[in-house]
Amino acid sequence: MDIKKLINEMTLEEKASLCSGKNLWETKEIERFGIPSITFANGPYGLSKIDCDFYDPVPTTCFPTPTALAATWDVNLAYSVGKAIGEECLAENVNILFGPAVNIQRSPLSGRNFQYFSEDPVLSGEMGAAFINGIQSEGIGACVKYYIGNNQESHRQNINNIIDEQTLNEIYLSNFERVIKNSNPFAVMVAYNKINGIPCTENDYLLIDILRNRWNFDGLVLSDLYAVNSIINSLQAGLDLEFPNSLNNTKQIIEAVLSGTLDSSILDNAIENILNTISKVIKPVKECECTIYDKEKHNDLAREVAEDSIVLLKNKRNLLPLKKDRLKNRKLAIIGKYAKETRCQGDGNSNVIPIMFENAYDEIVKLVGSSVKIYYEKGYNTSKNSEDDNNTLLADARKTACTADIVILFVGTPQYYDKEYADNVNLDLPTDQVKLIKEIGKVQKNLIVVLSNGSPVTISSWAKYADSILETWLLGQAGGGALAEILFGIANPSGKLPTTFPIQLSDTPTYLDYIDSENNLQYKEGPFVGYRYYDKKNINVEFPFGFGLSYTTFKYSNLTLDKDILTDNDTLEIKLKVKNTGKYFGKEIVQLYIKNTDSNILRPEKELKAFTKVSLFPDEEKEVSFLIDTKDFSHYDINTNSWVIESGPYEILIGKSSRDLPLSKNIYVQSPYLPKTNYTRDTLAQDFLINPKTKAIVEPLLSSAAQSITSDTNAQEKLINYFKNIPIGRFTTLSNGTFTEKMLNDLLYSANEA
Repeated sequence: MDIKKLINEMTLEEKASLCSGKNLWETKEIERFGIPSITFANGPYGLSKIDCDFYDPVPTTCFPTPTALAATWDVNLAYSVGKAIGEECLAENVNILFGPAVNIQRSPLSGRNFQYFSEDPVLSGEMGAAFINGIQSEGIGACVKYYIGNNQESHRQNINNIIDEQTLNEIYLSNFERVIKNSNPFAVMVAYNKINGIPCTENDYLLIDILRNRWNFDGLVLSDLYAVNSIINSLQAGLDLEFPNSLNNTKQIIEAVLSGTLDSSILDNAIENILNTISKVIKPVKECECTIYDKEKHNDLAREVAEDSIVLLKNKRNLLPLKKDRLKNRKLAIIGKYAKETRCQGDGNSNVIPIMFENAYDEIVKLVGSSVKIYYEKGYNTSKNSEDDNNTLLADARKTACTADIVILFVGTPQYYDKEYADNVNLDLPTDQVKLIKEIGKVQKNLIVVLSNGSPVTISSWAKYADSILETWLLGQAGGGALAEILFGIANPSGKLPTTFPIQLSDTPTYLDYIDSENNLQYKEGPFVGYRYYDKKNINVEFPFGFGLSYTTFKYSNLTLDKDILTDNDTLEIKLKVKNTGKYFGKEIVQLYIKNTDSNILRPEKELKAFTKVSLFPDEEKEVSFLIDTKDFSHYDINTNSWVIESGPYEILIGKSSRDLPLSKNIYVQSPYLPKTNYTRDTLAQDFLINPKTKAIVEPLLSSAAQSITSDTNAQEKLINYFKNIPIGRFTTLSNGTFTEKMLNDLLYSANEA
């Protein structure tokens, strides 16, 4: 396809028509040039291909949701899931997948959190990039979303997120940058919301200055459904394609080009991006129209991901893993509706119809066989329309728990907690489930609680009643079998939390969020999102970011750095040893954080910079290595609008979670960067004394002002210290005219030039 030749031959009407979709999921074709229509579909955790009326979804593999995938901390698994979904796209003639969504889990209340990876941009970016590389290995395009700031569902389509430049770059752009540079997705979907007063679809700073120019993105930029306010403003700001179809906007484009309001070169550039993307994805689908993927193999992968995503939060007296031989002829009670109606995903337009499905109850029965007596009770309702009485269900469950040797209790958030278009109002499990946990805990000393949820929940009100707690997220179609294998020690839990579990809602950084009458939301916590906030405020949490127990134990040792001083553009190799000191095969997630121990600006206590997952047999020891560079020590400087590195001491921290870091080493970083002060007439006099170029002017000024008031040298010294804290502009008055406006302006010019 000679794209530039095509563009020259196309009419204005044909070009304008290509800038919006054919319908909700397809682009328009132009038959006379052989330009085909391509098909999009949702798919953050499995292909969700549906028709234009949102009916007849195609059954596909339902993988664990992105938060669960992130809990594996395994980029290889993320790649494998992306590749498998890419294979299913080929089979279903889908060209581009709307996914992954890599937005930050800013608040645990967001209803869409189950579709996002993490509260941390490094973990989100690395998992997202691997997922995309997997999809695109099959010739299918990935469309990363939602760029940017889609961190809540409330007022999602009209909210104005007010985010300072440091926070914007260090948190909310950082994960997208990592994805763009490490995976080069074919497309980027722009969010509905505004950033600092400008809709993302019309924000040339985000779409041109950053995405195109700073990150060199060369793919397709498209809107979410019905997200465009002004197609002309959007095209001028860097948008290429609007979804869905809009005859009115097509007409506006034609009129704007004819009137000169829209430069035709801007339209041609959008068409070039659209045609380039079509040319990338159309060939593989046509070559593979009869592709049949291995459904069993994909189900096995879904189970592997589910196993590795489960997080062991508590294991008092090593109740887990259960031993089948020790349970012989004993009573095992399985309680809770979610044991038989296992939650596999959240709710929304990305819902997957699983090809096959297994629940935890059936898989446990299958695993233990007839030697163990298993009893089941529903325990609670999840629907207000149910005819079952909760008090009766509770009484029956308590009675069964009394006679059992061990109870596995399944609880979790209802479907309406984890859904698109709505946020939650609290972090608590439903009241009837909390009551059930407490009542069973009073009569049963061996209680295992299994959690199913898409976002953090509070557990402080009931945790003491449980001997073991497993966080299982929303595990996809094969989650039942994965959980059974974890419970009985066939697999060892190796997941770790991709997000912090707070003790209570009021501890969270967004607790005081307020959307005003003009739909403005201030991101008042700044860069202190997730663990960065809890660390800086020294707030206790229920479970920290990166936390997760195992049936075995690991020992960290022998941390070494290949240099003591790191200079500009250097790399730093970090090595350590990890040993499995327990009795089970296990996988450990090794996390690397960096702490700036002497910063001149407000910075997080520490930040995740790298991680890896290592598999170890009992008594096996392996060397783990990381290679980082000076960018990992940088922060975004609002004075220079660039990433800079402060010279000074830093600490390399290695460990098992953000609050369990047994190994540390110091390193000194040398950087040519010098902090720049913007001197104004409101700058304090003492700040001019730090600058060698202005010290010689201001120091005599302070002395002269003090001498004009008193001849007592001791009093003069006190006055000088007082004057240091006065804005420099006031000295035109304080000096009785000896320090003139011209002298002040010359001083400011000299200071800022320096």
